[in-house]
Amino acid sequence: MKTLGRLAIGLAAVVALLFVVGRPMTWGEAALVMWDLAAGGAPTVWQEVTDPPSEYPTRWDSGEGDLYLPTGNVRAAMVLVPGAAVLGRDEPRLQALARTFARAGFAVLVPELPEVRQLALSRADGGRVASALRQLGKWQPDIPLGVAAISYAVGPAVIAMLEDDLTARVAFLVSIGGYHDITAAIRFITTGAFRPMGDGREFRREPNSYGRWAFLHANAGRLDNATDARLLQDIARRRFRNADADIAPLSAALGPQGRAVLAVVDNRDPDAVVALIADLPERVRHEIDGLNLALYDLGRLRGHLILVHGQGDPLVPYSESQSLAASASGARVSLFLMDDIGHVEFNAVSLGNAWAMWRAIVALLGERR
Repeated sequence: MKTLGRLAIGLAAVVALLFVVGRPMTWGEAALVMWDLAAGGAPTVWQEVTDPPSEYPTRWDSGEGDLYLPTGNVRAAMVLVPGAAVLGRDEPRLQALARTFARAGFAVLVPELPEVRQLALSRADGGRVASALRQLGKWQPDIPLGVAAISYAVGPAVIAMLEDDLTARVAFLVSIGGYHDITAAIRFITTGAFRPMGDGREFRREPNSYGRWAFLHANAGRLDNATDARLLQDIARRRFRNADADIAPLSAALGPQGRAVLAVVDNRDPDAVVALIADLPERVRHEIDGLNLALYDLGRLRGHLILVHGQGDPLVPYSESQSLAASASGARVSLFLMDDIGHVEFNAVSLGNAWAMWRAIVALLGERR
């Protein structure tokens, strides 16, 4: 009992010392922010102890979006890039996330990305995110500037950071469920195959139905053949509603372009993915290559990359964040792999992932001035 008592006293002393020499205010804020994220907009202590941000739509010469401003001092600025979702910047979870960090002193700008609402992203979105970063930097010129992106929106966010005038200006990136090699990501969503870094084995999971049909829907509008585009969109909508819906009559009516896109989605052979992508219509291949971060020199990235990924992610394997971390040789990288957050369910806090999630939030709050 005496030994246990001494151990308890020793641990208490260590904790007290950490709070003296560490960052107790930031640590406490991070715990409250994590709780607020888990609540998904429901009332929390964080909301009780902080003032609600002001929020309003805004426009600038080359874009538009929603701006969330803290009531007190602005301590950092962040462009929050929505993932592919029909609600775009109006998605309630995204809005809750913006409010959470605005309460922590971030000026948060969520840009409008038109193709996002069609479940698609484009290389052009990199320019839109860059425009938002430049504008937010003008509005908040003397504080750290960063970008946070969700899922496949990490591509446009990183592409924006590589703009010559932004490489040194952008101080941090937060990536939630992001990717590096879009070919490997397509391989995963269609066949379930992935290879974690440092492990020579290939792992397989059951492909996620939503991811496959979202890929089909996203690329249907990029076909030159309007009939094929309409048929693919109809196929995707039917399978979104019912994973077992009969699409045979629609598939039989497809022309060469439509069949090439459907072949990627129907394929289950990991070794066939590269050839099937090569057979896609030129415009589709162009968009895929334009968003493929593996084709960019990510060694030019600077600042702090805070990469968060669920190890059970059904849409983007965690190996993609590992690969992204390894490719950013010129940046400071903090990689947080955690359980139980699904794809981008950053509000799914549990005993299993709370420690990693708290450390990721501490890393982000540490970027404030």
